[in-house]
Amino acid sequence: MSVCVMIRTTKVIVPNDFLHALANKGEQIVATSLEFPSVKYGTHDKAIRGIEVNQEENGYEVRVCSYASVEDYILFAKTIDVLIGLTRGKAYYEDCDDDPIENPIERFNTDWIEEQRMSSFMATRALTKHIGSPAVLWGMFCHMCIGAKVYNDFDIPLRSEYKKEYMDTLQEYLLSIQWHFANLKDTSTDLVIQSENGNNLTISMICIKDGKVNNFDYISVASLLCLMDMDNKDDEPVLIEFENLWKILPEGVFRVIDEWQYKRIEEVTPDMVRQMIKKAKRFQIDDFHHDPIEPGNGFDDKQNTFILMWNPAISSVDLDEHNYGIENMLTEIFNWSVWEHEKAKIGDRFFLVRVGEGNTGIVMSGVFSSNPYEDSDWSGKGRQTYYMDMNPNVILNPEKVPMITTEQLMTAIPTFDWTGGHSGRILEKEDAKKLEKLWHDYIEANTKYIDGVNMNAVNINY
Repeated sequence: MSVCVMIRTTKVIVPNDFLHALANKGEQIVATSLEFPSVKYGTHDKAIRGIEVNQEENGYEVRVCSYASVEDYILFAKTIDVLIGLTRGKAYYEDCDDDPIENPIERFNTDWIEEQRMSSFMATRALTKHIGSPAVLWGMFCHMCIGAKVYNDFDIPLRSEYKKEYMDTLQEYLLSIQWHFANLKDTSTDLVIQSENGNNLTISMICIKDGKVNNFDYISVASLLCLMDMDNKDDEPVLIEFENLWKILPEGVFRVIDEWQYKRIEEVTPDMVRQMIKKAKRFQIDDFHHDPIEPGNGFDDKQNTFILMWNPAISSVDLDEHNYGIENMLTEIFNWSVWEHEKAKIGDRFFLVRVGEGNTGIVMSGVFSSNPYEDSDWSGKGRQTYYMDMNPNVILNPEKVPMITTEQLMTAIPTFDWTGGHSGRILEKEDAKKLEKLWHDYIEANTKYIDGVNMNAVNINY
């Protein structure tokens, strides 16, 4: 959540005009962009996100964004005050004629700053709770990826109230990130994957060339991470999404920065990168411009639908472990065995059905976040078993929340065995469409149960 003020004026100024004026008032300014149409700067050692001054047709826009530091907000007010003085223009909050600003220092005072900080935290936290994915925010020198894991690390729950001092501690950490990484080398590149819709994908890269790994201090977030061995012409580059990055990193070589970024603390060798490439192939996506649709939000013919079976009486996952995953859906690790794994791929949809005794029916839905991989048999019988990682978008407690029951599934889709059998069987397209309609209607009718404890849902249009 950002806040902007428009200074309407016909007078033309250059960035040095207001930057020098701020410096003359005692501000220690560090600028990261010195040219219009957008100038970005902040207070030395005190800025998290800094200030933007954007050149517009009718004047100059001053903007401060969510997760800004207190000093960012103070500089925001001082910048508006300076620009009014330099241009003799009129200032308007959010460029609204009904909200002129005559004294920005008084208007954007301490109470207003604390109100903005709290509201921006609440808004971004609510967004994480709703969509599940971290927010990626630009900072003075590096991006910040803030999501459920970061909130959890700072004892900030997604649903209940949190202590202000925890928010302050998180902001102190974000401040330290910006200035610690100010002069460190990252893995960003100028490469993009172009798309017809204009939603170009940025690339962060780790590569081997001439027997050496490219020099970097930390892995910086982009749309995709590319891993490449340029010394091996037979090996194709591998591109993965950042949510899977932690699964391929060599142990003890990187330290967590935030949700998706990592600092290098030991040397990265070519052999390590080759191992990362090997692991990353599990998460390689064929079409990076295809955005998988979560169950309950519609149907996509590009996605297959798999039915996973769960019998708590014989499964390695008991009822308590399943219910633990409800409240911890965005921080817990999920995977499941898939029988028809040769037909499955990353981005396909799944539904987990409880079978056996007790209340039976659908207890989870989501999309697969990996391609199939072989691992030890969960039952201990030594069978060849393939698994897939999962990103659930709905989990419910079958003892506390109504379900689409086994009986309802058998009536609606009688061609499939809903009572047991192998876990991870593909559902035919026409039946999958019927199931999607059932699931959509079920969620719409049961939103009152989504409390984060007995039922949790993310990225659902309800």
